[in-house]
Amino acid sequence: MKVLAVGAHPDDLDMLCGGTLARYVREGAAVTMATVANGNRGSFEHTREEIAAIRYDEAAAAARVLGAEYRSLGVGDTEINSADQAQLLLVTELVRSVAPDVVITHYGDDYMPDHNETSRLVEAATFFATVPLYETESAPTQTVAPLFYMDTLGGVGFVPTEYVDITDVHEQKLSAVACHTSQVGWLQDHDGVDTLGNTRIGDLYRGNQCGVTAAEGFRQSVHYLRLTTRRLLP
Repeated sequence: MKVLAVGAHPDDLDMLCGGTLARYVREGAAVTMATVANGNRGSFEHTREEIAAIRYDEAAAAARVLGAEYRSLGVGDTEINSADQAQLLLVTELVRSVAPDVVITHYGDDYMPDHNETSRLVEAATFFATVPLYETESAPTQTVAPLFYMDTLGGVGFVPTEYVDITDVHEQKLSAVACHTSQVGWLQDHDGVDTLGNTRIGDLYRGNQCGVTAAEGFRQSVHYLRLTTRRLLP
């Protein structure tokens, strides 16, 4: 199985679906973690160029902890725009180059525009990836990939319809989150957020909902052509 997870920023996937990605890898799947933005505005201390390079290295290290490949599409923070044809082509090419069996991305009603625009980009791109005359470097995919939305930050406004038990990989997930050293500090200073503590609490809360120690919650896109009888989450 090939899995593509697309987040807005370099730490989003680790926090919101890192345990599920670790589970996929343990079960033999090839996992690609991609971010649309390069993280170039998440700092009080560095220039945009400096923090983008730092965040790339942190995200690549976190992906290695989970056993995944990492890619960045290089769009600037705050600049993700689902109406931008250049960005839509970038994400479509990403989908085609991976040819995933399943795609995970943001829920479209999260707390910040970059997350919501990423969700819209991925939903459009997974469909346009099948259109032969929507040309990118790679060949079109044969089917519209099933799409799952990961939890929101803090679980606000999100009611999961499916859960993944991440109990056995929970510490591995937290180790991946901890690789994002620059953002642990940034989120504390900018938002008063304890990234590691809140991630742990959220996973335990979702676990409590479904009868395990730690879990991650998802909702599946139920749009036409995306549904299947197969269980695709681990």
